[in-house]
Amino acid sequence: MNLDDVEHLREGWDFEAKAAAGRHGRGEIPASMWETYSAMANTSGGLILLGAKERKDRSLDVRGVVDIDKVETELWNVLENREKVSVNLLRQPDVQRIDVGGATALLLQIPMASRQDRPVYINNSWENGTYIRVHEGDRRLGSEAARRMVADAVKDRDAGIVEDYTLADLNGESVARYREFFRARRPDHPFLREDNAGFLVRVGAVRRSRRGDGALRPTWAGLYMLGEEASLREVLPYWRLSFKELPDDPGDTRRWLDRVHPDGTWNANVFEFYLRAIVKLHDGLKVPFQLEQGQYRKDETPVHQALREALVNTLVHADYQGTTGIRVTKRRSGFEFINPGLLLVSSEQLWHGGLSEPRNPTLHHLFSLLQLGEREGSGGPAMRAIWRAQSWRVPLVWEDMEHLETHLRLPLESLLPDSAVERLIEHFGGRFTSLDRLGRVILVTAEVEGSTNHARIRELSDEHSRDITLKFQELVRQGLLESSGNTRGVTYSIGAAPDFPLFDERVRAEVGDSSKRQTYNRSSDANVASSDANVASSDANVASGQSALAAVRSSRRAPKALVEEAIVEACRDDFATVDEIANAVGRAASTVRIHFLPRLVRDGRLEMRFPDSPTHQDQAYRAVSRTPEGDE
Repeated sequence: MNLDDVEHLREGWDFEAKAAAGRHGRGEIPASMWETYSAMANTSGGLILLGAKERKDRSLDVRGVVDIDKVETELWNVLENREKVSVNLLRQPDVQRIDVGGATALLLQIPMASRQDRPVYINNSWENGTYIRVHEGDRRLGSEAARRMVADAVKDRDAGIVEDYTLADLNGESVARYREFFRARRPDHPFLREDNAGFLVRVGAVRRSRRGDGALRPTWAGLYMLGEEASLREVLPYWRLSFKELPDDPGDTRRWLDRVHPDGTWNANVFEFYLRAIVKLHDGLKVPFQLEQGQYRKDETPVHQALREALVNTLVHADYQGTTGIRVTKRRSGFEFINPGLLLVSSEQLWHGGLSEPRNPTLHHLFSLLQLGEREGSGGPAMRAIWRAQSWRVPLVWEDMEHLETHLRLPLESLLPDSAVERLIEHFGGRFTSLDRLGRVILVTAEVEGSTNHARIRELSDEHSRDITLKFQELVRQGLLESSGNTRGVTYSIGAAPDFPLFDERVRAEVGDSSKRQTYNRSSDANVASSDANVASSDANVASGQSALAAVRSSRRAPKALVEEAIVEACRDDFATVDEIANAVGRAASTVRIHFLPRLVRDGRLEMRFPDSPTHQDQAYRAVSRTPEGDE
């Protein structure tokens, strides 16, 4: 195996290189490796290479391990020591000796731990020894977050009863409505012969207590689904169910166009939220439909089915005992579903299907009795197939490690939207149009989503992983992309425009209307003269005491440093979106996003609203206040 093979191996993986030289230079497992083992196992797995280190330019320096027999023996001994590591996830094929240029290193492939094995912790303490991976680093979880992982290990916890609660803690109208829908879908089902109490026992919403008088008490799933809101808030103080339809126009001052949230006008349990939110999600889809029993669509499209599947999945996978709540948002550009709790399977398994691992299986059962929600893990592949059939951008799922939440985004955007293609032609001209389809998909994804990575392109393309890696490298060499971060965390954003005059006027003209063609075909001498005049005008305005923002707005071409000052000024009072900044400084949003914001964030002049989710659809920027010199 050569160094190029190792570089390819780590592409797309969370990766950590450790010298493992020890005090005497012959080899020893560093203590920090066990933190990385815990973190990778609790997140999405990864690779650890013992006998190597990363240089500042992110390349690998593989020096090997001198006494590799000793180190491998130590590895297996510690893995079987429950005082040090809570569980051994490795098998012989997961530990490989690799020879790189005559140096022998040890490669460990850490799998994502199963639900039953999490949290994976060290030093015999889940409260203080549980780690996760955040931005290629190991972060120790606080005791409450670790406790949530411990709770997740119990598969049927929502089937347990809520002691001291009774049937009176279930909302009578919700119970009647649930039973009505059950009858509409399954009119001959034997459960319908029972009275209300018997029916609730049969569906799993109620169980008889084994304590004391053996009274009927709601299960956690029954309380989530059908409970009185006041009773829910007594036991779950962070209970939150929210739907918002948001405006697309950045100049629209309304915070939302439509909203469903606990406002006292309805009883906020999961079933009542579902009934309200699904209507809002389906509203506006431009297909004819007819409602049956006020809820089920006749002749509904696969898109309706996918949205229903996404909503049900969000509700049955939520950690309702966490500190955040369910949030569903709708925009013209797509939908986002957010639930508390991390994925219980890998994102690859989610899209591949075949494994069902709901956080709340009894709640899932309550939905499935209404013929809502897929079984056997087929929901993810079905959503993806439906979106592909519409030629929309592929659904995206990611985990917010800061807040322990899962996000699912269903874009209503073309895989190669005309607006993004036109911006890239404006930016790169013939260098973009001459690319093959994979190259165009990569650049358009980076343009639309702000950045992209190897895993995202694997979702969007059927090309081999190696071909994707080579294409990324080619685009970086050509200056079409810029890379940042390491290995699995490496992200790619649009490269800077060339520093020479417009290089493909013919291609530019082909993408615009007649008025644009006329603009594109102006002589370069006239454009240069106009630019010089604008720069001179900007300098004069600043010299006269005019603010940077006003000077940039009044000039089509201002010095880069002045534009940066104007952007910081536009973000001085509050967080501003890319579109809001672009409007303030009179520049294209793509120009602001590509050429200015990354540098201003890196230099510490701007901060992001969502620093751990750079491509968050609500991302915004605010100027960082600076303490004057001499002040403490």
